[in-house]
Amino acid sequence: MRQTITVKRGGGLDDWGNPMPGEQLTLKCRIDEGSQLRQYRPAGTTSSETIVATARIMLDKLADIRETDTISFTNELGQTIERTPKEINVKRNGSGKPMLTEVII
Repeated sequence: MRQTITVKRGGGLDDWGNPMPGEQLTLKCRIDEGSQLRQYRPAGTTSSETIVATARIMLDKLADIRETDTISFTNELGQTIERTPKEINVKRNGSGKPMLTEVII
């Protein structure tokens, strides 16, 4: 796996309610990016279009990714994408051992 992501995990709040710095992890992965145009028709007669961009991140074995983490990466065009996970799936082999973790952002 040649690409990397940075996972930022919040550190909670201090006694005064200010955010404390959390931990930051760098993990090797494979990232598949894409976008699609979705059309929908609300209650009226006009239709609307929305562009939906997603990225599928595949990490080796069982990765410690949580729903509250912020994941960021920079693609080949130099664009930095920073989002929270929408979906986390663990893919297992026939014996039940985790083979990879799939994260959709």
